[in-house]
Amino acid sequence: MAKARGRGINQYVLAFFVLLVGLLGALLAADNLQRVLPVSDWPAALTTPLSGSIEELLFVFAALPRLAVAFLCGAALSLSGLLFQQSLRNGLAEPTTLGTSAGAQASLLLALVFAPGLLDVGQAPIAIGGAAIATAAVFAISAGAGRSPISIILAGLVVNLTLGTICAIIVLLYPERSEDLAQWQTGRLEQTSWGPAFGLMFCLLLAWAIAALLCRALRLLEMDDTVVTSLGMKPAWLRGLSLAIAIVVAGSVVATVGTIGFVGLAVPALARALGARDLRSLIIWAPLLGGLLVVLADQIVQLPAIANGQLPTGTFVSLLGAPVLLVLLSRARSGAIRSQTQQMTSHRIRLMPKHLAGCAVVLSAFVIITLAVGHGPAGWEWSTDVNLIARWRLMRVVGAVSAGVLLGISGVLVQRVTANPMASPEVMGISAGATLGAIALLFVSTSYTSGDLLIACATGSLLVTAAMVILGRRANFAPDRIILIGIALSAIVGAVGAFVVAVGGPARGLLLTWFSGSTYRVTSDQAITVAVLAAIALLVVPLLNRPLELLGLGEDSARSLGLRISHTRGAIILYSAIATAGATIIVGPASFVGLLAPHMVRQFGITRTLPQIFAAALAGGVLMLTADWLGRTLIFPWQMPAGLLTALIGGPVFLYTMRQRG
Repeated sequence: MAKARGRGINQYVLAFFVLLVGLLGALLAADNLQRVLPVSDWPAALTTPLSGSIEELLFVFAALPRLAVAFLCGAALSLSGLLFQQSLRNGLAEPTTLGTSAGAQASLLLALVFAPGLLDVGQAPIAIGGAAIATAAVFAISAGAGRSPISIILAGLVVNLTLGTICAIIVLLYPERSEDLAQWQTGRLEQTSWGPAFGLMFCLLLAWAIAALLCRALRLLEMDDTVVTSLGMKPAWLRGLSLAIAIVVAGSVVATVGTIGFVGLAVPALARALGARDLRSLIIWAPLLGGLLVVLADQIVQLPAIANGQLPTGTFVSLLGAPVLLVLLSRARSGAIRSQTQQMTSHRIRLMPKHLAGCAVVLSAFVIITLAVGHGPAGWEWSTDVNLIARWRLMRVVGAVSAGVLLGISGVLVQRVTANPMASPEVMGISAGATLGAIALLFVSTSYTSGDLLIACATGSLLVTAAMVILGRRANFAPDRIILIGIALSAIVGAVGAFVVAVGGPARGLLLTWFSGSTYRVTSDQAITVAVLAAIALLVVPLLNRPLELLGLGEDSARSLGLRISHTRGAIILYSAIATAGATIIVGPASFVGLLAPHMVRQFGITRTLPQIFAAALAGGVLMLTADWLGRTLIFPWQMPAGLLTALIGGPVFLYTMRQRG
């Protein structure tokens, strides 16, 4: 009796919250609609829309359809997220975290640029196909880790990053074809007719009806598969059908308005917290609550005081939804990724100083080659023109090599401190923090020096790192959880960057160039600053050898040998954050060099701390130098950003490594 009374009270709380959100959304909608058309003219516009004024046409065929699409998108994504979570028994699953939305977005962009004839069949089939392929890839990658909740989400989020990099390269190479679609896929809800709303409504109602009919069977998926089989059901068939519905619904939303992140994650969790305990209640309340919340968010971004009404709704919702992921991570189980003590190689190499000296000579020779070899007016050439090299190539080569060295060092330090071979400054959000600091600097001042930029980037990196440490402490610093926290923080910073880009102004061009990791605009001041920082980093590294070696023995052993664990970790993370900030000035926030370089040297059997750091620094320099040279020669006279090239390689390598270590 007491439990039934408690459930009844919870239902009242949920109903009150839904009513409150609905009233707030309705009030803001009424205010926004009356700015399009006065209230007194609404009846005439609704009865005779085709014979009215421009304002009446905008009211009937733009403002009202946008309101309907906002509700339908929120309801559809909430239902999709709920089905993903129920099918996978994973409270972190939803279209954004599983790569489903990213797959739909990438497939539409690829079709638009390379096969526009496919669009004749409609955007929805293409988006749904891409969503299905990306989701299947996530499940295949995470199979090695037993498809644990954390491994699935980690694979999905890195698939998001990789597909996002591919989309960024396509937009860069084909701006005239893809720029409008890229803007649209930030989650813009503007409409010009009722067609998209009717199509989305049909898809949502059909999916909701099937889910309601399967509700009792879907509840069985909360139990172990052997129990479900003993009850006469086929869990694989039931799970496959549920996932198919979720993918179709999510793909339809992306095809209609683009990506709206984290709704499918946040809304079912919020509905459960407010009192919807069983699946039957969730199927009713989650879509309703999700629809009303997106309506409220969409009405907020239309207010003139919010970025002059130009902020995409998807960006705003992602900015609000990513923190929900951070909260849920504290409740998720760990164990998807093993400790670094399990080395990927069975042999070890004793690296001597002469080996490092030889590598340095090879790097120097490679630098000379990349400076001299390139495209000219007459094609490929070996240039000895000192003025040409000094003016167009030297600074970007110095900057690229220095950034690679810093990221290689930072990658090894982060992996050693977290005892996690899949950690990196880019994945853990340290690079994104540097971007956040740069954005703040652009708002404070339009004229700044390279030193100012370094301080701003370092401050941003430290802030994000501090947030990661605070949140990670609650998760007992589990290696896989730390990575997910970093990726969630990166999503928040990415939403902030998208907000700045949407607002426009002088910061827009710089941020777009920076996000891509282009070395084309590297100044001599920036190159020299980062080179000096890289030299200092190499000189300081020997001081970290003993603390890192002791940390590798385990906390208890290190503490018994006199090492102050918290202070040591804090100092090393601080050092890594400053190094990452310096590199981010040159190559942007998503290069993956900090992940690739340590893995490259580990594959050669270099596992001792100090040799591994120096070898990773050299490998990082070579990677960035190669990416910079390819970026300025592959599609000459156009440029391909070095950061995007390395990210395009690093994402798949990360996923391959994750599967191999399962």
